[in-house]
Amino acid sequence: MYSVLLSNVLKFCVLCTAISIAVIPAWLMAVDDVEPISHWQRELARPDLTAQARFDRLLQLAAAYHSVGHLRMAQDTLQQAETVLNPLRDTDDLRRRLLYHSRSDLALSLRLDRQAREAAEHSLSQLPENFPPLLHATLLNNLGNVQSVEAHYVAAEASYRQALGLAEQSGDDILAVRILINLARISSRQQDWTMLFTRLQQVQHRLPKSPVELTQAQVSALLSMVELLLTWYEQVPQPFDEKRKTFVLQLLQQAQSAADRLASPRLQSYVQGYLGYVYERHGEYDTALRATRQAIFFAQQINALEVSYRWHWQVARLFRQQQQREAALAAYRKAVEQLEPMRQALTLGYRDGFQSFRDTTGRLYFELADLLLQPDPNTDKFRLLEARDTIERLKTAELQDYFQDDCLTASAHLTPLGEASPAQTAILYPIILADRLEWLLSLPDGLHQVTLPLSAQTLKDELNEFRFELETRNTLAFLPYAQRLYRWLIQPLESLLREQQIQTILLIPDGVLRTIPLAALHTGQEFLIQRYAIIVALSLSVMPPFSSGESSTPTLLLSGLSVATQGYSALPYVLSEIQAVQHLYPQTSTVLLNEQFTEKHFSEALRHQNFDIVHIASHGQFSNDPDQTWLLTHEGNLTMDRLERLIRLSDLRNEPMELLTLSACQTAVGDDQAALGLAGIALKAGARNALATLWFIDDEASSVLVSEFYRRLQQNIPKAQALQQAQQFLLQQSRYQHPAFWASFLLIGNEL
Repeated sequence: MYSVLLSNVLKFCVLCTAISIAVIPAWLMAVDDVEPISHWQRELARPDLTAQARFDRLLQLAAAYHSVGHLRMAQDTLQQAETVLNPLRDTDDLRRRLLYHSRSDLALSLRLDRQAREAAEHSLSQLPENFPPLLHATLLNNLGNVQSVEAHYVAAEASYRQALGLAEQSGDDILAVRILINLARISSRQQDWTMLFTRLQQVQHRLPKSPVELTQAQVSALLSMVELLLTWYEQVPQPFDEKRKTFVLQLLQQAQSAADRLASPRLQSYVQGYLGYVYERHGEYDTALRATRQAIFFAQQINALEVSYRWHWQVARLFRQQQQREAALAAYRKAVEQLEPMRQALTLGYRDGFQSFRDTTGRLYFELADLLLQPDPNTDKFRLLEARDTIERLKTAELQDYFQDDCLTASAHLTPLGEASPAQTAILYPIILADRLEWLLSLPDGLHQVTLPLSAQTLKDELNEFRFELETRNTLAFLPYAQRLYRWLIQPLESLLREQQIQTILLIPDGVLRTIPLAALHTGQEFLIQRYAIIVALSLSVMPPFSSGESSTPTLLLSGLSVATQGYSALPYVLSEIQAVQHLYPQTSTVLLNEQFTEKHFSEALRHQNFDIVHIASHGQFSNDPDQTWLLTHEGNLTMDRLERLIRLSDLRNEPMELLTLSACQTAVGDDQAALGLAGIALKAGARNALATLWFIDDEASSVLVSEFYRRLQQNIPKAQALQQAQQFLLQQSRYQHPAFWASFLLIGNEL
C-alpha cells in the first residue's frame, strides 16, 4: 500500500518541489487527458474508506490542488488530512512523514520559508533503520529545496547528493534526474554558468537518446533543463555561442519529437514557445513568430491560460522589436487579459526566494505601460489612463505577493480611476522605466504626462545615496542629493502645480521611490514640506475605506516600551511621547506601557473597546520578508498578521479605525519591498490612515513631533496638514532642522 501511495504522491510532489510554479506551472505535474482533482474528489466520496485510505486520498488531492496553483485549497485539504491522521500518528510513522513533506512543499510555494524548513526537518527526524530509501530520498530532496531557497547552498548540495545516492539505490531514474536538475539550479542561482552547463550535460546522459523512449516525465525533465538554460539567456547580454545554441536546440528537438508522439498539447506548446524564444534572442524574428504562434495554438487546445499568456507576451516583444507598435499593443493586451484570471495563483505560487512577482511576471505590465507612454500621434488621454491602470493591476498583485494574502485587496476601497484630482491637490503617479521616468500628474484640470530622461539605475543610485546621507544628522551631506533630486523630479512639475494652486501632494510611489521621504527634497531655499502637505498611498485603485467623519472625542489606545527588554535598548522618550498624547485626550485614552504592553493585554483592550486611534511606540522592523516584519512587545514580537487579526477581531468594530501610529519603525536603505510593507500597514491592519517612520529616531524630536501632530488633530486640522505643521514646527527649532529628525514620518492613507 505504501508503494502505491508513494508512487501517486511523488508523481505530484517530487516534480513539484523542483522549480517555481511561476516559471513552469501545472504542466510538470498534470497529464492533459487526466483530471486528478475531480478523480480524487470522487475517490473521497466512497463510503467504504478506512482512515488510512481517506488520508491517502486527501494527501493526493492536496498535491493535485498544489500542482495547478490552488494553494489555499491545498492548505485546507492538508489540514483535513492531518485531522484524519491524528488518531494514527503514533502508529503510522510513514504517513506522518509524508504529511510533513507535503506541508513543507506547500509552505515553500506560500513563501513561508521557516515553516517549510521546520516541516522538512520533522519529516527526517529520528528515521528508523529500515526506512524506505525512496521516501528518504524524496524527503532529502525537499530539504535541499528549502535550503536552496534560503541560499544555504553548501547544505543544499549535501542534501541533494545524499538524496541522489538513495534514489539510485532505489532504481528511481526520474527522481535521480530531478535531483540532478536541482543541483544545476543551484549553479544557476550562483550564476556559475560553466557548472550549470556541465551539470545539465550530466542530466542529458541519464535520459534516453531516442525520443521514442521518452516518457512524459522525462520530457518534463528535458524542458526543465531548457528552462534553466533560458534563465541563463536572461542573464547574458549576448546570444549563446554556437555550441550552447546547438545544445538547446537538440534538447528542444528531442522534446518536440516525444511531445508529438505523446500527443500532449501542453508539452508541444512549451516546446514551440521555447523555440520561439531561442530564435528571438538570435534575431530570427520570422521563425520565432511562427514557432510562438504554434505554441499559442497548442495552449488554446487545452485552454491553458497559464501557458498561453506567456506566448502572447512573446509575440508582443517580437512585434515591438520589428517596430509594429499597434500589433505589439494588441498582443500585450491579450497577454494581460489572459494573465489576470490566474494572477492570484501566480502571486501566491513562488518557490524561488530570489524573485518576486514584480521581478518576473511584473515585467509584462511595465512593457505594456512603456509602449503606451511612448511618443506617438495616437497617444491620448485614454492611453495615459490605460498605462496607469496597467501599473495599478501590478500594484495590486504586488501587495498580494508581499503579504501572501489574497483577501487583502478584496476588502479595500476600490477607487474609480478618474483623470482629475480634488481642488488644490496633485496626485503624483511615477512609472519608473529602464530609460526614463514618466510622471502621470492628476490635477484639478485633468491628467498630464511629464517625461523625464532619467534612467531607472541612475534614479535608484541617487535615491539610495540620498536616503543613506539623510539619516546622518551631524552633516549636511544629504543636501546636494536633496537639491539634485528636487531639480530632477519636482522642478519640471512646478509650473503646473503653481497654476493649479496646489497645496497637497498625494504621492503613489513605486519601487525605490517608496524608500525616501519626498518632504526632504530641497528647492535651494526650502524643503518641499514647507511648500506642500504630503500623503503617501500604495495605489489609486486600492485604498483603505474612506472616512465617514472623525469623532470629536476619539478614543485612543496608547502602547509602548520605554525600558530595555529582550536585548533591545530602552526608548526613554517613549514615556514623554505617550504622556503628552494622553494629556491631550485624558478622558478617552487607555495606556499600555512597558510590562503592560503584552500581546494579551493589547488583545483584550482591542476586543473590548472600539478605538479610533491605536498608537504603538516601540521597536519595529519592516523587512522584505513579511515573516521578519514585527513590532516589539514586552514579551515578544507582534507580527503584522497577528496585528491585523487583533484589530479586525474587535467585538465592537464595525468599521476601520481612523489612525494607526507606529512611531519607532525602521526600514533598510534601498529595500523597496520593506517600504512596501510599511506603506501597506494601514491596509493590512484595516486602518484608514497610518503614521509611520521610515527610520528610527532615538531622540526627543520624535516625541515632540508626535505631540504636535496630535495637538493639531485635536484642533480638527486634517491629518496631512497636521503632519506638515508638526514637521514645520521642528524645522523652526535650530536643534531639529536636520531632516533626520522629522522627515522619517510618513502619513499613509487616503485623506485628502
